[in-house]
Amino acid sequence: MIVKIKGIHKVKMTLADGSKETYYYAWRGGPRMKSAPHTEAFAREHARLKDKAAEISKVMPTLDTLIEYFTGPEAELNPDFLALAESTRVDHQYAHKLILKEWPGLPLSFTQAKGFKGDIRKWHRSMRANPRKADKALFSLSKVFSYAIENEYDGIDKNPCTGINRLYKGSRKDFLWTAEQIAILREKLEAHLLLPFEIALATGQRQGDILSMTWKQWDGIYLMFKQSKTGKQLKVKANPRLKALLDPLAVTNRDKIRVCLNSRSRPWTKDGFKTSWGKAMASEEINIKGVTYHDLRGTFICDRAREGSSIEDIARISGHSMAEIKSVLEKHYLATDQGLSDAVIDRMQKNP
Repeated sequence: MIVKIKGIHKVKMTLADGSKETYYYAWRGGPRMKSAPHTEAFAREHARLKDKAAEISKVMPTLDTLIEYFTGPEAELNPDFLALAESTRVDHQYAHKLILKEWPGLPLSFTQAKGFKGDIRKWHRSMRANPRKADKALFSLSKVFSYAIENEYDGIDKNPCTGINRLYKGSRKDFLWTAEQIAILREKLEAHLLLPFEIALATGQRQGDILSMTWKQWDGIYLMFKQSKTGKQLKVKANPRLKALLDPLAVTNRDKIRVCLNSRSRPWTKDGFKTSWGKAMASEEINIKGVTYHDLRGTFICDRAREGSSIEDIARISGHSMAEIKSVLEKHYLATDQGLSDAVIDRMQKNP
């Protein structure tokens, strides 16, 4: 009878005499199995090792323990974890599921032993098909260890993620929304997507802060934001186009609390908006590729620079520090944005 068990870690080895052999481990980082694979004896041994690991984990800290130290228990989250932006917490929690699926019940001492960095590198590279996902997972694991070191958690002296290179090499320097693309969306985009698009284009704010806006943040002239990532308070005057969208909705949707709603007049979820936005961009009517909703922030910065706004002015309205604005313009946009270069020459000609 062939017995299949999930979670078994299989390693192919080349022995000293050149022959090949496959070693089986109860789980990645777990003990080596002695019984013949796919047999009932193998299944019994695996169950015994899992039970033993569960007993050990009751008295010995595990990777699960360390992650809970970072987040706090579900019933009472760690204040340091709660201080992070909601989107960041969600990303960490998703990554933690990936981590614990890979190393369930792993004794904490193993994470400090030689060789564990190699295991992390293999795990990280196993997700190379989705490099941003892989890097976010690696970052979350690294954050757990760095938090433990910072707070002098007993038994954690090093971060095994240190020195592992990220997989994602992308840059957004060539990804700005063009006037033609913006015109297409203004003509073709459905109202429930057009509003968050126009708010992002007119204010340069993050997607999460836009989707969570309530009507208390609109006074008929200004949009008020408290940025979830920085905590900064901002007051941004709506341009005429955005005001023309908001004013009627302020009357008809006041009982809805949220400003931006989906097609069913319900508050957006992060995944729901991502899915709807992606479908709209890929639709035959719109068919826009190469730019993302996030790129509207960079487009906002460059549009203000083209208009002659100073770094200080852009920082004041966007919530970025002046150093961040300067970095964005210099490293990601200025070098490839002909419009910005032309604007400089135009201003020079006006002021000979």
